Amino acid sequence: MFTKIYVKDQPENILESIERGIDMFDCVMPTRNARHAILFTWNGVYSLRNSKYKDDFSRIDEKCDCYTCANYSRAYLRHLFNAGEILALELASIHNLYFYLDLVRKARNEIINGTFNGWKKEIINKISVKN
Repeated sequence: MFTKIYVKDQPENILESIERGIDMFDCVMPTRNARHAILFTWNGVYSLRNSKYKDDFSRIDEKCDCYTCANYSRAYLRHLFNAGEILALELASIHNLYFYLDLVRKARNEIINGTFNGWKKEIINKISVKN
């Protein structure tokens, strides 16, 4: 028997749910946020429509190995969003989905290693920051 629990599916809430024993998620947040230029990273949340990223040619997330991070900068994605290019939505969605998958993959490894609680506290402080 399954019980539906509705959680605001931000990355930190996913970790809180995992800690409480929830192990299955149906989450639209990665792609919904991606469509609005909100990207989740290991250094916090970025809103790429902000003008401060206009000349920021660094990777979206240095710790991410997704296609988007490997090939595009924050400035270029910002340009795509501001120009109304559909490619921006696709690239941001690729990144956010990869981030969520990587997050739960790492959470699983921390559970297996018996270090989840300490890791969760440390990681939530990093990924919750608004950049």
